[in-house]
Amino acid sequence: MFSRDAKDEVAGVPVQAACCAATFVRGFMIFGNVEDTAAGPVARISSSRASAARAIIAAARVAGIDAHTDRARSGRRFSMRIPLAHVVRNGFGAAHHGLPVRACCRRTLLRAAFLSCGSVSDPSRGTHLEFFCRSDAAARFVCDLVGRFGLDASIARRRGRPLVYVKHGDAVSMLLGLMGANHAVLRLADQRAVSQTKNSIRRTVNSETANAARAAASAARQRDAALRALATVRAPKMSPALREAARLRIAFPTRTLRELARAARPPISKAAMASRLRLLERMAER
Repeated sequence: MFSRDAKDEVAGVPVQAACCAATFVRGFMIFGNVEDTAAGPVARISSSRASAARAIIAAARVAGIDAHTDRARSGRRFSMRIPLAHVVRNGFGAAHHGLPVRACCRRTLLRAAFLSCGSVSDPSRGTHLEFFCRSDAAARFVCDLVGRFGLDASIARRRGRPLVYVKHGDAVSMLLGLMGANHAVLRLADQRAVSQTKNSIRRTVNSETANAARAAASAARQRDAALRALATVRAPKMSPALREAARLRIAFPTRTLRELARAARPPISKAAMASRLRLLERMAER
């Protein structure tokens, strides 16, 4: 759902300049199918999104390219034909002649690549943008295109075909922003903020739980040491301060060191109470 909404938003970005319109159509021809027909080679573009079909036709008209639809609708996909002979005569070849010089054309080419073979994962399941290319040359072309924006892309293989993917959340947000999918960028930022908040709360709860468990284990150990020290150590060998600390720990097994230190007479510091309890543990061990 998130990927479909992002594609609709990218397809809705207007293409007004003739250079960008030609680059938009060229991008679909690079990542689409080229067929040989009786009238000559034809670039056949198929898309499951009506918004992408409308964007291709609109861009072709701006660029002066003869693009028409075979059928209004074929199943759940829209199919268009673009005669390559007419395209070549207008100087808009489909071959990989390198990246466009203009920055606006590079962004337009990125939109065409995303609409023709791209997808983005739902942000609630992770941040992942990929281009499922038809050839290794097209995959390298996409990597070079993404690299021109200062981002890194990797190539893997899926079902024998190359797959270009970008995983880092900031990189995916930047690519969506470059393609004009501003609402998708906001949704991605919202989901990342929610995830970070949940992770922060989870870390805090886990830390507090671990601290409470350690404090309980330490208090139980100190109470046991105090009981054994009072039972085995003769009175002359135990100072009044140690005896008071032992009795306080036995009487208040759930209190913290700071609370025990305040209950002493006279009150002492937390470090002093901890030192006395450690001494009791060593005496009990001996």
